[in-house]
Amino acid sequence: MITEIAKYWDKQSSIWREEKQEAWTLPETQYWLNHFKSLLPKLSGNKVLEVGTASGYFANILYLAGYEVTAVDLSPNMIDEAKSVSDNLGTNIHYRIMDAQDLQFPKDSFDLVFTRLMTWTTPDVEKFYTESFRVLKSGGMLLNFDGDFGDMQFSQEGHEKYPAGIMEQANVIKSKLDISKHSRPQRDIELLEKVGFQQITVDTEAQNRILRQPEVASSLFQLTAFKP
Repeated sequence: MITEIAKYWDKQSSIWREEKQEAWTLPETQYWLNHFKSLLPKLSGNKVLEVGTASGYFANILYLAGYEVTAVDLSPNMIDEAKSVSDNLGTNIHYRIMDAQDLQFPKDSFDLVFTRLMTWTTPDVEKFYTESFRVLKSGGMLLNFDGDFGDMQFSQEGHEKYPAGIMEQANVIKSKLDISKHSRPQRDIELLEKVGFQQITVDTEAQNRILRQPEVASSLFQLTAFKP
């Protein structure tokens, strides 16, 4: 399953880089930069792990916001694209190819674990949350932006730049995953509590506020949780 998911993301790596390259010229990048700067005072340090970095868009924003950044992704092609982006920007980010369910870092390593649009393609989300809990320092924050995509059918319409059939492949992968069988973020809250996280909050309008968009613009939720 992991190999299938990695190949799915590998196919999209150049498109993701192209789209995010365009985003650097848009106001949304500055909005995200401001948001991550505003998080720093809430943390005890600036060491962040981004899981599912794709082509490195958020990893580079985090670096520019003042974080010491480690970024991982299951897809080798995505990591190659991310390294190229950072080379062009002159940012110093530690990239590694890695499974979110098996984070190869010592315990108590990071002040923040950040991920966006990654857990919907994770076979065992509980393992990811368990690993995040382990690598976070006491008082560290987990920040996850994702959506409740289980019953949604992705369409190639609007994704014409992407490889043919890629959205159908996403639907096939999604249908095999346990997280797709549950209502989110309710299921995430249950798993986070089971793992040991506290101060768990859900914000369904966070991304809209960050990007100064109308309420109907985003279907993503923001999950925030802390390691005691």
